[in-house]
Amino acid sequence: MKDPEILFREITNELTSPGQIFETRDYKDSKNITHKEYASFPDNLKGYFDIGLLHGEKEFLVYESERFLFKEALAKAAQVGNALLAEGISKGDRVAICMQNNPEFIFAYMGIVGIGAVCVPLNSWWVPDEITYAVEHCEAKLLFGDQKRLQGLENLVKVKKIITSYTPDINFICFTDFIKDHSSEWPDIQVTRDDHATIYYTSGSTGKPKGVLSSQRGVISSMFSWACISTILSEREGRMGKDTTPLASSESCILLCVPLFHATGSHVAFLLSILVGRKVVIMKKWDAGEAIKLIHDEKISDITGVPTQTWELLNHPDRDQYDLSSLKTLGGGGGPRPAEHVKLLDDNFEGRPGIGYGLTETNALGTLGSGDEYIGHPSSAGRVVPPLTEIKIVDNEWNEIAEGKIGEIAIRSQSNMLGYWKNKEATSECMNKEGWFRSGDMGKFEGPFLYIVDRIKDMVIRGGENISCIEVETAIYSHASVQEAAVFGIPEERLGETLCVAICLKPSMELTEQELKDFLHDKLASFKIPSLMQISYEDLPRVASGKFSKTQLRDSFVSIQQNQS
Repeated sequence: MKDPEILFREITNELTSPGQIFETRDYKDSKNITHKEYASFPDNLKGYFDIGLLHGEKEFLVYESERFLFKEALAKAAQVGNALLAEGISKGDRVAICMQNNPEFIFAYMGIVGIGAVCVPLNSWWVPDEITYAVEHCEAKLLFGDQKRLQGLENLVKVKKIITSYTPDINFICFTDFIKDHSSEWPDIQVTRDDHATIYYTSGSTGKPKGVLSSQRGVISSMFSWACISTILSEREGRMGKDTTPLASSESCILLCVPLFHATGSHVAFLLSILVGRKVVIMKKWDAGEAIKLIHDEKISDITGVPTQTWELLNHPDRDQYDLSSLKTLGGGGGPRPAEHVKLLDDNFEGRPGIGYGLTETNALGTLGSGDEYIGHPSSAGRVVPPLTEIKIVDNEWNEIAEGKIGEIAIRSQSNMLGYWKNKEATSECMNKEGWFRSGDMGKFEGPFLYIVDRIKDMVIRGGENISCIEVETAIYSHASVQEAAVFGIPEERLGETLCVAICLKPSMELTEQELKDFLHDKLASFKIPSLMQISYEDLPRVASGKFSKTQLRDSFVSIQQNQS
C-alpha cells in the first residue's frame, strides 16, 4: 500500500492542477505580494452565495420548528440587502449584528456582505459597555440584535436598531417588518474580491478588543481551502480502502452549536455549508442533552465546536438512549483536547474526532487533524491546510526555525486579515511586508504535523473564548480596595482553563470574593469574571524584571486545587 503522506501530496497535486475543481494560479495583491488563488474563485461573496442555488431545493437551515431551503434563505438575504440599501447603507459601511444564533443572523450576514457593506458580528455575551465600544469603534450605521442585547443600548442614538422577530419589542423595528416590502432579487452592486467584508472583534493582549478586518477574498478562500482538504482526505481514505463520507454528500448535516460571532460558527459551520450543500441545524445555545436529541432526529453527520462540547456529549447520561450513528466527524477548535480524550471519543463514537487550528486573523484557516492522523498524533494541531496556506516557525526577527525547534507560529495565505481596524500599530506588530502574520502562539513542526506548546500573548482560553488577562486586570484595578492584581489561567478538564486572580489589597481596605464579582458584573461579560480568587494583604510574587510571576501563581493555585480534590 502506498505511503499515506505520498498519497496525500499526489491527490493534492491532482485536485489543484489545471482544469480541476481546486485549480490554483498566481496573483499579486495590492502590496505586490504574490499569492496562490483558486482559478474558479467567485468574484465576491454574493457570487459565492449563488453557489447555494445549485442546491436550491435542498433543506439548508433548521431552527426549532422553522425550516428553510437554500433558495428561500438566499431570497431572505437578498431582501435584507435591498432593505439596507433603502436605509442608505452603501458599500463599505459597517453594519453590526449582536444576537443569539438564529436564521435571521444568517440572513443579515449574507445581506450585508452581499451588497458590499461590512458585517460586524459582535460577541452576544458582552455587556452593554462592551457592545457600545465596538459599535462606536467600527462606526456602525445599523445594528441587528435581539431583545436581550439591545436593552441597555439606549445611548446609541446614532445607530438604527433592528430587532429579531423571535424577541419582539415595540421599542425597536422588527426584522420581518424591515425586509417585508423589499425584493428577493439581489441588487446590482459592483463588489470586488478585495473589498472589505467583515470585522470580527477579538480579545487583544493589550486590553480593548481589536477589530479584525477581512476582505471578500479572504473569507471565500478560507471556505474553498476547507473544502479542498476535506476532499483530499476523503479521497485518500477511499484509495486506501477505508470507509469515507465526502463533505458534499447528500447526507451531510452539521450541528451549529457554537456562536455565529465566532469564525468557527460563521465559517466552518455556516458559510462552508453553502459551498458543499450541507444542511445546518442551529442551536441558539449549547445544551448537550438537546444536542444528542438533534443528532438523533436530524441524522447529523458533523459537529464542530470547542473540545468541551464533544466531551460533554461523551459523558452525557442519556447518550446511549439515542442513535448517534449518523455522526461521521466530531470536530474541535478553540483549544487542544487532552490525548486521552481523543482516544475515548474514537472508542465511543462511530464518527472520528478531528481538530483544527486557526485564528480570527486568518479566517479560521491554519491546520487540520482528522481520522487516523489525529488518532496517531493526538497532541498535534494537525497538518497545514493545502494548497494556499503556509506556516513556519520563526524567531523574534522573523527568521525561520528548523523542524523540531520551538518558536512562534507564523501564517501566510490570502485568507489572512487586511489588518486591525483603525489600529496600524497593532497591525505592524504582528504582520510583515511579506504578508506573514505572527500568531502569538509558540509551536514546532514534527514532520507535517504542527504542535502548539505555549502562548506568548497574555491570554486565557476558556471554553473556546479568548480572555485578555490585561482587560480583566484593568477592570479589577478600578476597585478602590485593590493594590495589585494578576489574572491567569490554570488547566481544567471541561473548559480547558479556569480563570484565576490573585489580589493584594490596599492596607486597611476590605473586599470579599462576592463583592468583587458583583462589582465586575456590569463591567465584564460573565465568562471574563474569574472563577477562582485569592484575596490577601500579601504582595504578589515578582520576577527579576518586576513583572508578576504568573508561573509561580499558577503553580500555587494548581497545588491548592489538587489538595482540595
